[in-house]
Amino acid sequence: MLLNEPLLYNEFQQRYMRARRQRFCLNCKTTGMMDEMGHFDCTNCHMVHDGRWGNLTAPRCFDHFLLLAGRGGGKTLVGAHAVREELMIPGAQWWVMGANHKWLWDSTFPTLVGLLHPDWIKRWDPEHVEITLMNDAKVAFRSLEDPERARGPHGVGGMWFDEAAQCPERAYDVGHPMLIKAAGVVLATTTVLGYDWTYERIEQQALIYRQPGYWTARWYTEHNPVFASNPMMKRRIESDRKTMTPELFAQEYRAERANAQGLIYGEMVRRNVLHTDDDVKKYIPEWPDISPHRKVLIGLDEGGDHPFGAVLIVKTEHALVVVRDYLERMKANSQAHDDIHRRLELYKFNERTYAGNKNALSLRLEWALKGTGVGQAENDQTMGIQRVQSWLLTGQLKFAYTAKRTIDQMSAYRYADNTKASTGEKKDKEGVFKLKDELPDGVRYALMLFPELPDPEKAPMSDSAMARLAAFDEKTLHDLAVMAEMAKRKKGTHLEPDDEGYPQGNMFGHDEPGTVTDFSAMWNQ
Repeated sequence: MLLNEPLLYNEFQQRYMRARRQRFCLNCKTTGMMDEMGHFDCTNCHMVHDGRWGNLTAPRCFDHFLLLAGRGGGKTLVGAHAVREELMIPGAQWWVMGANHKWLWDSTFPTLVGLLHPDWIKRWDPEHVEITLMNDAKVAFRSLEDPERARGPHGVGGMWFDEAAQCPERAYDVGHPMLIKAAGVVLATTTVLGYDWTYERIEQQALIYRQPGYWTARWYTEHNPVFASNPMMKRRIESDRKTMTPELFAQEYRAERANAQGLIYGEMVRRNVLHTDDDVKKYIPEWPDISPHRKVLIGLDEGGDHPFGAVLIVKTEHALVVVRDYLERMKANSQAHDDIHRRLELYKFNERTYAGNKNALSLRLEWALKGTGVGQAENDQTMGIQRVQSWLLTGQLKFAYTAKRTIDQMSAYRYADNTKASTGEKKDKEGVFKLKDELPDGVRYALMLFPELPDPEKAPMSDSAMARLAAFDEKTLHDLAVMAEMAKRKKGTHLEPDDEGYPQGNMFGHDEPGTVTDFSAMWNQ
């Protein structure tokens, strides 16, 4: 049905197809391109690398692909074209997977089958939902309501996750070993769902860590040439731009993660990241060493059915700074105690405050036996999230680049679906999505037990002011603090007879009515 329809030019789709065809000949150590039939004849040494096991002698330059696009952007179509090409390799085996039967049969299955000519089909197995072609290539369709269905035999040449953000990450993990024997390929096509698993497992590896073999692309709905050339379709997109919330439009039409609906902290975290040593030194001048005299907070989230998480937060003059984190699976509370103290170097600090869920009785008991008292933090999620947001919004909770896992989990922290699947009715209580939330929980517990609140009136200091301030000794800092207190008096005005303290004014340490001036604002001036 779709074979005679041309694949209209889309720059991002074509970049992907070229990247997928790139191969590296191990015989002569040169890079080449296979053709649209999966045939690769090295132009340098003329060695032929064909068939199901061709990747072993000429591996793919890229074997993990992520295509992010807005709704209708053509990601499923180009994914189907790619799998069709891969099935031209004799004996090739591919698995095509979707989050559930409905998504699989509504879009993925008909798109791929529409690109397979009936004359190519050797056998259709409805019981196992598999198609075998005349060249003995086989494609199997799997629904992932149970992620264990992604488990299969060795020698699979590729896995395609369509609408991957909706698929369980567990399926990616259990399916991945199938690719080892044939040096297979992973293809994930999706509209984003916040910082879903595809961000950490593929996008981050490609764009941030530059991990060899990983490749990703992102494009908008309007980059689809069909939509771009049709005025009625363009009009509908523009109508949605005006009527949808900016966050939802950015997610559905632009494949943007940071603005996705449901994120709890999202971009607030990114705005408070300290990316370099110089950034951190504005708050901790002695960095990377941290003075043992500084007060530190340790937020703990015990790991019974999930990893044990811990965050180390340093109290500074202008903000709380998350500097290190700990995340380990299969750690009993008593084991984690010594491991956390060693890795976070807690023995260096004189004043330490530990905070954990008030319901974590076993954690408190086991750590108490080791001489460490853990404070009981209120575990109300709504209240705790509001506390964390207040620190983030005032710019007084910062994240050093060394706490990368905390930054990632805080950025991806989101609310769970708040509707009942059977009726669509809204649930009485909204909760967070309980996956990879250990470090955000640790931050929340630490702030709930911290006996201070962020000052909403505190003016953030400029970078230059922060750097100058950090260079002063303790005596100078004390003198400046005294000056700041003095500056709280009205400047440039005379007291009137009706003013409090007339004629001399209030004594030092007592604010005059209606004046709010702080050290940070004065220093910026």
